[in-house]
Amino acid sequence: MAVSYSYLAATAIHLASFASIFCYGYTMWNNFKDSTFTHCHVWNLLPSFSSTIGNYTPQRYIWRFCVGISCVVRHFSIFLFYHSLKRYNKSGAIVNLLTAMRSIEVIGLFLLSVFASTEIFPAHAFGFCLFFLFSTLNITAVSRLMSNGVTGSGHINSKTRWYPAIYYLTFFGCFVSYIAHEKLCLPGIYTVFGGLEIVMVASNIMFWYHSDALDWSAYTFSIE
Repeated sequence: MAVSYSYLAATAIHLASFASIFCYGYTMWNNFKDSTFTHCHVWNLLPSFSSTIGNYTPQRYIWRFCVGISCVVRHFSIFLFYHSLKRYNKSGAIVNLLTAMRSIEVIGLFLLSVFASTEIFPAHAFGFCLFFLFSTLNITAVSRLMSNGVTGSGHINSKTRWYPAIYYLTFFGCFVSYIAHEKLCLPGIYTVFGGLEIVMVASNIMFWYHSDALDWSAYTFSIE
C-alpha cells in the first residue's frame, strides 16, 4: 500500500496544531490563575507555552502523544531533505551540516515535550533552547535554499520568504521580554512573552507545512 508523504505530514501537522490549541485553550479555561501567576506577583493575561504543555494534565499527555507522532514524521522529512540536497550535488559537508541541524531541532522539540519545566527544568530548558535556536537557523537555511530552487517549487517560495523575519523578531522579543520579566518584574511583560511564544510555535508549524508537506507531496512510502 502506497502512503503519500503529504498525507503523513498533514496528519502530523493537524495533530500538532490540535495539541497546541487544546493545551493553551484548556489551560486558559481551567488553570488560568495558576498558569499566569509568577514570582513577580504582577498581573498577566497569558501563560507561557511551556507551562500549558507540561505543567497540567491532561494537557501534558495529549501534547506528548501528538508531538511524539509529529517528531517521527519530521524524521521522514529529514530523510527526504537529505536526498533532495544530494540530487543538487551539494558538498557532503554542507549536506551533513544542514541535516544535523534539522535533526537537532527535532531532538530539542522532543526533549522540551518529554521533560516538563516543573519536572526536570534543566532538560526542558536545554530542549527549549535547542528547538528555538535550530528552528531559527533551519528556517533561514531552508528559505535560502528554496529561493534558489534547491528544494521547492515557485509557489512555495512566496509563502516561506517571510518566516525568517517573523522568527528573528519573535525570538528577539521573547528574549527581551523574558529578561525584562526576570529582572524588572514589569506588569504584563510575561503576557508579551507568552504571546510571542504562540507566534513562534504557529510559525514553525506553518513553515513546516509549506516547506515539507507541500514541497514533497509527490513522494510516497510503500507499506507491505
